[in-house]
Amino acid sequence: MKKNRKIPEKVLIDLFMIVLASFFTILYNRQILYVDDMNQVVAGVYYIFKYIPIILVTALGGAVPGMISVLVVFIYKSIAYSSFSYLCFIYLLVCCVTDMLARRKFFANIPKTLLTAVFLQILTGNFWGIILFLLAGKSLADFSGLKHVYFFFNEAPGCFIGCLIVYAFFRFMPTEKKLKLGNGKYYVDPSILDEDERYEVEGKSKIGAVVMQIIVFEAIVLGFSAELASNTLIPTMKVKSIESTAENSAIDERWRDVSNAEMLESRVSITMMDDVIASTEELETNGYQLGSTAFGVKLAMLISIIVIPLALFVNRYAQRRIARPIRSLSKAVTEIYNSNDIDINANVKEVHDLHISTGDEIEELYHAVDLTIYRLMEYIELVKTRQSIEDQLNIEKSANEAKSRFLSNISHEIRTPINAVLGFDEMILRESNDSTVIQYAKDIQSSGKTLLALINDVLDFSKIEAGKLEIIPVEYELRSLINDVVNMARVRAVEKNLEMIVNVEEEIPHVLYGDEVRIKQCIINIVTNAIKYTEVGSVTIDITYKNIEAENPEDAYDENKILLEVKVTDTGIGIKEEDIDKLSGAFERIDEKRNRTIEGSGLGINIVNSLLSMMDSELKVKSEYGKGSEFSFAIAQKVVDMEPIGNFSEAYNEAVKDTHDYHETFHAPDARILVVDDTRTNLTVVEGLLKKTQIVVDTATSGMEALDLVTKNRYDIIFLDHRMPEMDGIQTFHAMEELSGNLNKKTPVIALTANAVSGSREMYFKEGFTNYMSKPVDPIKLEDMIMSYLPSFKVSRPGDNDFVSNEEEEKETDKEAMQDILKVSGIDIETAIARCGSADVAKEVMKDFKLAIDERSGLIERYEAEGNIKNYTIYVHGLKSSARAIGAIDLADKAEYLEQCGNDENIEEIKKLTPELLNLYRSYNVKLSSLTQEEDNDKPEIDASELESAYASIKEFVSASYFDSADDIMKMLEDYRIPQEYASKHSEIKRLMGAVDRDGLLNIL
Repeated sequence: MKKNRKIPEKVLIDLFMIVLASFFTILYNRQILYVDDMNQVVAGVYYIFKYIPIILVTALGGAVPGMISVLVVFIYKSIAYSSFSYLCFIYLLVCCVTDMLARRKFFANIPKTLLTAVFLQILTGNFWGIILFLLAGKSLADFSGLKHVYFFFNEAPGCFIGCLIVYAFFRFMPTEKKLKLGNGKYYVDPSILDEDERYEVEGKSKIGAVVMQIIVFEAIVLGFSAELASNTLIPTMKVKSIESTAENSAIDERWRDVSNAEMLESRVSITMMDDVIASTEELETNGYQLGSTAFGVKLAMLISIIVIPLALFVNRYAQRRIARPIRSLSKAVTEIYNSNDIDINANVKEVHDLHISTGDEIEELYHAVDLTIYRLMEYIELVKTRQSIEDQLNIEKSANEAKSRFLSNISHEIRTPINAVLGFDEMILRESNDSTVIQYAKDIQSSGKTLLALINDVLDFSKIEAGKLEIIPVEYELRSLINDVVNMARVRAVEKNLEMIVNVEEEIPHVLYGDEVRIKQCIINIVTNAIKYTEVGSVTIDITYKNIEAENPEDAYDENKILLEVKVTDTGIGIKEEDIDKLSGAFERIDEKRNRTIEGSGLGINIVNSLLSMMDSELKVKSEYGKGSEFSFAIAQKVVDMEPIGNFSEAYNEAVKDTHDYHETFHAPDARILVVDDTRTNLTVVEGLLKKTQIVVDTATSGMEALDLVTKNRYDIIFLDHRMPEMDGIQTFHAMEELSGNLNKKTPVIALTANAVSGSREMYFKEGFTNYMSKPVDPIKLEDMIMSYLPSFKVSRPGDNDFVSNEEEEKETDKEAMQDILKVSGIDIETAIARCGSADVAKEVMKDFKLAIDERSGLIERYEAEGNIKNYTIYVHGLKSSARAIGAIDLADKAEYLEQCGNDENIEEIKKLTPELLNLYRSYNVKLSSLTQEEDNDKPEIDASELESAYASIKEFVSASYFDSADDIMKMLEDYRIPQEYASKHSEIKRLMGAVDRDGLLNIL
């Protein structure tokens, strides 16, 4: 059962206004024929209310109620007085003009309201008077200027009263009441309107206006067409009797005393009624002539009265039938466009739920848009899914890249202190005679090497995952490869009391072509695993080969190729059959409960599998749980030298020595090498490791300093660190190559790197380095590498006459250094010695640290002031490492925090904490002064007057910005002891010189 729909209140109000306006207008028009019989005052008062009903209903309700009222009046006149119903044309004009002005807010204030009243005066007085004169058959010449004035002012009362009533309604009526009137929405705050009302008020609708223009244009054309047709089809309707001339003369007297439009309209109406009565008689006569333009005007007015309201109604219908559905569709689609991801589905549903059933192209358009949006949403979901997958892949890719970068950076951080630990530990093993200390040192060495192995595994795994590990084949000596493997594995086997058996086929060619490093890495990983999981018994390494037949016998190059076979067998715990597949998993540990105490990352076999796959090989596994395992692989290698390797086991047994009973392998007092590293601690370690070799070691802490040294000295070898501030090792190396004054263009240059990510070797070789050495520096490898590049005539070996050891003297030096270190405050002595390896080296590191305080603190201060975060972070990073090396723990911790702030570009924290860091840093000038005081005592004290003269010269150079000359004077002063009263000032001058602070220097000088 359908519910009865309640008529909207707004419709009821419009109907009420239409009834009232129509009633009073019809009432007025019933009396229009009797105006001449009324008293002039009564007629004037009565005439005031002629247009007020139409003005009120149109201004308040809008064009539709106004047009309906006019149409009702027109229908009434057509029935009651069919001959002059076209006189309703004036009501139509008043309705159109009033609605247009109301929509433009002409009733919003008094000035515009009065202007509206004047405009209506002209329309209803002057314009309508001219039309009525034409209807009476008179010419415009008969409408004198005085009549214009009369007609204008006679309309004033009605127009002003009607307009002021409308103004009062819109001015004082409550907002909620205004919104119930058709034009009320134009006179309220737009913010309280809904979207559709604002759309109408702001005049954004175009279709309605277009339809209205079309219909009005058609009405005008129709009117003129009808007028032209009437001249052709019914000419008798526009004629007038010639014999009526005398009568016309009498009638002319009737129009002379007309002073307002009402009287004129009344007389025109009476005349038209008389014309209707006489029309039949006139048509029967023969003496007719063309009449005036009255008929054409009447016809146009009649058509307008019918068509213009019709145009309005059609417009409203077009709005409902065309504009409103399109507007609803446009609004819904716009909401989809403006919606966010959360609301878009709801807005799409709104489009789908629209009720547009016009049965024409609009409905077809709606269904097409609905289907398009549906397809579009499907496509968007597909794109989102794809984008989600791509984003996930990018996240994974970014995570892998971030992991690789992290591992690359952390390797530098981890391996640098390990360098110091293992280097100084090696010095303890060399120099100590205490068996307990030696045992501790051996444990440190073993743990350090284990840590390095774990780091290398993780870094290699990261490199493989990133797809950046390359196989680089080179010529290599097979005997050397096997020797390295056995040396590295034998120590661990001995520690576990395992027998290590090495079986090498004597006929294997000794020089092959392949990636020696990767093959060695695979064998070591397998052997290390075998030792870890074997508690009793032996580990056996079998190395054999098979010849590979050439695919093309005519190609000699293909004939020299073998299949190198490697097999490692152990008597360990074995692997369960179901666990064998787990060996390939990253970080996978088999039989975890049983093997939980065995060290390792779970990456070794995974790395082996990846490397063998890159070399077109695979790892084969055989195992019996509880009895042992066998790992094997075979790799195709090109043969460079067919000479057999011979009896490897015999040669190896003869060469085995006690690795912990260190003695330097050579002396080279005439040899000279250059070591470049931005961290002074690393330089001190290298100097300490090579101290017993008597080789001359020059050091540089920057690339620019190295470039200067290679133009002054000729070196046998150059060791060049990769990661340095301002100019890194690779940039420095290429700068050396291009340097015209370089005395060392043919000198071997070896890269030093703590960045041990796989692929470093290939990179350094591609850049042109002679070789590279990984940090931490291995003492044996360091000496072996130096020996391989030094001229033989500069080297003396044990047993030579000039080979003399001075161990007792070195031990005494270390004791003296310890006594000096004990005098220093603000440091952790145990940490300093642990990081430096010995008291003597620690003392030298502290002295180096003190010498750098003024310069480096000045640079940190300068870069912080300039906002140069990159260099600031580099130097704070260096301070962190060097402070830890001397045991300045608090200073190192502060530097580490500020280094992190620099990496995060936390400018606020840097500005806040840098002064505190610098104050603590510079305080070590005093704390470490005791280490250099003895050296200063050996210098002559400079005279105060000479010092003042030197300061004056420095001031002149600084004022002219000649800092190099000022720096030369400061270096000259280093040869003298500064008087105590000038010590503080001199220290500040050195600091300001390091910071290149011109204003500060001029102030203090």
